[in-house]
Amino acid sequence: MKKNKVFKENLTSKLLQKETLIILRKLKKKDICEIGCGDGNISNYLIKNQANKHHYFLSDISELAIKHAKKNIKYDKITFKVGSLFVPWREKKFDIIISDVSSLSQVVANKSPWYQGVKSNCGIDGLKNVDKIIKQLDKNLKPNGIFIIPLISLSSTDQLKKVLKLKFKDYRETKKIYWPIPIFFKQNINLFDKLLKKKIIYYQEKFGTYLAYTSVAICKKMKGKNA
Repeated sequence: MKKNKVFKENLTSKLLQKETLIILRKLKKKDICEIGCGDGNISNYLIKNQANKHHYFLSDISELAIKHAKKNIKYDKITFKVGSLFVPWREKKFDIIISDVSSLSQVVANKSPWYQGVKSNCGIDGLKNVDKIIKQLDKNLKPNGIFIIPLISLSSTDQLKKVLKLKFKDYRETKKIYWPIPIFFKQNINLFDKLLKKKIIYYQEKFGTYLAYTSVAICKKMKGKNA
């Protein structure tokens, strides 16, 4: 097993980059928090592709990930911290929060090569960490702030959508992008079929290839909070 792996740019992070950039280009001098930043590729992309001087706050549970992020990003208005979820930020409030924490069903994560050497405890539905983040938003997201999070079908996306729609007045989901799941999935298909039947994960099979999807949820205006 490969040890001390750091998450780098992938389809999910590219979709988060794209959608967040559209939002940031219309804003000025905002505080942006990226939870589960990995090597910092999302914030680095945002910094390089728009001219507005926002302040970025990056955290990850992995000390090695923060080390890589510090090396990769050359920018003056940025703060790095090691820690789980919002623990490094205490009571600080942000204009935009991007979540890129581990969020696949742990059953899938345990069989996949993606999580080898990476700390992961996502729960059977993949939402264990995400649920904690959403519950903490009242303390860390400004009343009129924006929460951006990926929806990955190898987790319980229906449950996540339900929670987000209850939390926010304005919920929007981007187009679903389907992608082929590597061979490990087919090798363990009997196990994953059980999760599919229980509606814990979702995938399709086409011409012998298994497909999952990723989209991005953009959430604004928390319910019960004044702007």
